[in-house]
Amino acid sequence: MLSKHASNVSLAEHLASFVRKEINKGRYGTVSEVVGVGLCLLNEDVARRAVSGSGKGAVRTTHSERTHGRSEA
Repeated sequence: MLSKHASNVSLAEHLASFVRKEINKGRYGTVSEVVGVGLCLLNEDVARRAVSGSGKGAVRTTHSERTHGRSEA
């Protein structure tokens, strides 16, 4: 069995709304479940990029860029 660790996260309103909608649709039971699935997908993506080498020299999209459409550079 996996150990569980409590953490607090703050979500932008559009992400909190998305999480609520997914729970209301019955796809997930809790906020923790939605966040956990999202983190697993991110972890898989990071590992895949490391293996394929596509992460090398790639431009990293920042959180600000994704949410506000501009680079933090």
